Formats: sequence, C-alpha cells, structure tokens
Amino acid sequence: MQYFVNVTFANIYRKPTFHCEVDTQAVLWEELQVEEKIESFYRVQTEDHYQGWINEHQVAVCHRPQEELRMVTALAQKVYDAPDASAEVMRTVGAGSTMPIVQEKNGWYEVLLPDEKRGFVPVEAFASPPGFSREGLLQIARKFLGVTYVWGGKTPFGLDCSGFVQLSLKLLGKNIRRDAWMQFEDSHPVSKNPKDARAGDLYFFSENGDKITHVAIAMGGQKFIHARGMVRINSLKEDDPEFTPDLLRDFVEVRTFF
Repeated sequence: MQYFVNVTFANIYRKPTFHCEVDTQAVLWEELQVEEKIESFYRVQTEDHYQGWINEHQVAVCHRPQEELRMVTALAQKVYDAPDASAEVMRTVGAGSTMPIVQEKNGWYEVLLPDEKRGFVPVEAFASPPGFSREGLLQIARKFLGVTYVWGGKTPFGLDCSGFVQLSLKLLGKNIRRDAWMQFEDSHPVSKNPKDARAGDLYFFSENGDKITHVAIAMGGQKFIHARGMVRINSLKEDDPEFTPDLLRDFVEVRTFF
C-alpha cells in the first residue's frame, strides 16, 4: 500500500504542527514516501523530493492505480459524483495534477480518487498542452496572471515564484525541482546581461547576493512574468512603465531549460 494526497492540495509543514511555516504543497494523487509519524502528522517526501510534515487527514492509503494517468490542464476543475455538471462536487483538482482514468463516455472521464471513490470530470479538463517550446511556456504562464502569491504555493489556487515556474514547465511536460535556487542549479547558463534573455528563459535574482531568492520567466524585451504579490508582468527596462528597480539591482543571471 502507498500513501497519496487525498485533497486538492495539502500544505507540507516544517514541523508536525499546523502552527509553523509551510515549505511547499502536495497535490491530489501525489505519492508520498512516509518516513515516520508523530501524532496526526506524517513526515514525508514529496514527488519533487521535498521533505516535511503533512496531516494524516489529507492522506489516503491505497494501492498504486493501474489505470492510465492523465494530467489535468484546466486551471481548476470540479470532480463530480455523476457525469453531470449539476451533480454533487467531490473534489476540486488543479492544473498539474494527474488522475487515473477508468473510462470515457459521452464527453466525461470516470476517474479514480485516492480514497477509492469514483468521480467524473469533463474530457476537456485534460486537453493537450502546447508543445515544449518557448512560445508554449509563455502561453501557459499567462494563464496564471492574477493568481495570488502564496508562500509555498505550487497550484493555480496560490503560487510562489518558483512554484509558478515549476508548474508552468510541468504543464509542458518538463519536471523540475521546487525552489528557485534548485532551478538555478539545474538550468543552463545563458548570460549575466538581462538584455540577452529570450522569451522562455529564466531570470534569477538574489536579495543578499549569496543565495537565489527569486525567479521569473522572461518574455523578451526585458519583460518578465513572475509571482510577486500575484502573478504579474514587470520589466528590467528603465523606461518601461512596469520597471522594477529593486529586481534590476538584485538580478544575477539568465538561465534556461530550453
């Protein structure tokens, strides 16, 4: 038997209590490697190799599904208890989650949930994402404009800067690590001049000069899209109305996963 997240998303805490910092999140059907349990919290490792504590009431223990897994690409989609949009809602699932598909009928997928219940999701919630390209990345990233910044967030219901980049690339089929400094380590160097960034490259920043603390997706012309307060567009170009002088000061390097 394995452990899976049984809710739309679950906070992963630094300590086995709700009264502490949230480091990241895990999403519906994300598999967890359980290392120990203290009272009502499991110490786990997430699929993107983050460690922390999750409350047992957001976890289901079941066999790994044998059904075909498909990734949700709709930003937010309700899971119904019947193939009818007026039926009871069982869950909400966000873009980037994968779900086991039992069967398709009349424009609906019957899906399996971690607690072994079955629900129904419209087929269009699993529409194919754009191909792995710079243009495709920007197309996806723009869908998150206006989503609220949430520390530790990695879902369409709230994103931090690296969660935004991770989720945008995941929807293109590219899995990357969770934190901005990890993404800096794993990406390919391009330039230390922000003017050299192409659309789809990543801008990396450091507030103190020794550790990467922020990441953004370049759009070309020194504009970029990032999660800061909310997902928004800013610029490193001084005559641009969206110019952000503090980020120009903190700029470190352009890197890429392309």
